[in-house]
Amino acid sequence: MASKQNKALKKRRLTIVQVISNYPDAQPVPSNKGGTEKVVHELTEELVRRGHHVSLFAARGSRSSARLITYPKGLKHSQIPQYVLRHMPSNTHIIHDHTFRSSVGRRKLPCPSVCTVHLPVKRHGKNPVYVSKRARQLMGKGKGFYIYNGINTHEYEFSSEKRGYLLFMGRIIRDKGVLQAIQVAEQTGKKLLIAGPIKAPEFFRKEIQKRIQRNPNIRYVGAVGGDQKQKLLKHAECLLFPTLWEEPFGLVMVEAMACGTPVLALKNGSVPEVLSGFPQLICKSVSQMARKAQQKNYPSPAKLRLYVTQRFTNKQMTSNYLRLYREIIRRREQKRGQRQPIRR
Repeated sequence: MASKQNKALKKRRLTIVQVISNYPDAQPVPSNKGGTEKVVHELTEELVRRGHHVSLFAARGSRSSARLITYPKGLKHSQIPQYVLRHMPSNTHIIHDHTFRSSVGRRKLPCPSVCTVHLPVKRHGKNPVYVSKRARQLMGKGKGFYIYNGINTHEYEFSSEKRGYLLFMGRIIRDKGVLQAIQVAEQTGKKLLIAGPIKAPEFFRKEIQKRIQRNPNIRYVGAVGGDQKQKLLKHAECLLFPTLWEEPFGLVMVEAMACGTPVLALKNGSVPEVLSGFPQLICKSVSQMARKAQQKNYPSPAKLRLYVTQRFTNKQMTSNYLRLYREIIRRREQKRGQRQPIRR
């Protein structure tokens, strides 16, 4: 009987609600600026392609093939759960909460929920999903689930032609390691392009800007997206990812490899997992990163892209989430069935 129920559940088209907000700096979906917005967009679009009924709650200016419900101006983070419950379909099977504080998943809901933990937070909702094993270990103390982020590789331009520059791409804050990327450029004498929004102006002005001005090989190109981002990624000799904190995933590593560009990264956070196929690219120190950048003993561009298509695609991510959705729905239905009174 249970086997028949499982088979029926696998064939059922689900009604799914996706919720995202990084209030007060909410970005539309998809976004050139936010990795979380990109991941949610890819998941939502692939769920729709597979025939599921999906509603997406997101910031104004968002685009989606799903039923799109945008938040009214001035809606606070604490008001999101009530707004979602008021506007979501009455027959919803599951809610997927991507808000940075799991604001919806922590509430009492009429249906089951999962909460993807995209950033380190202390309070999680029910059925937390982490974006790497390391994140689950640190933030979830080994409990919950983990599913890797995925990208649509067809949207990333591949190139085996490289133009001899190192690339740093990410938010300009201390923990992202932009200062360490500059140190690699200084030690190697190589050209370095720095791309990303300045999120710590004082740090940039006091510690980064002066070093850029002193070195003609280092250039800050600003925040990038679209074609400019593609060109920088696909033609870089190497992407530097000298993260100093427990990065839960690091989507830019996958994006670079999809373009055929190698990544040199410090051994922090999810780096050993994302680069598990290329342990020679993982570095213990900035000086070791500089040596590896000099040696240029990189995997071929084709091998790097193949690696991403085998491990980090939107299709794989969506399949993993669907398996989790169905398992959680099955448990909920089974629990409800056990509560039904026995009819004589």
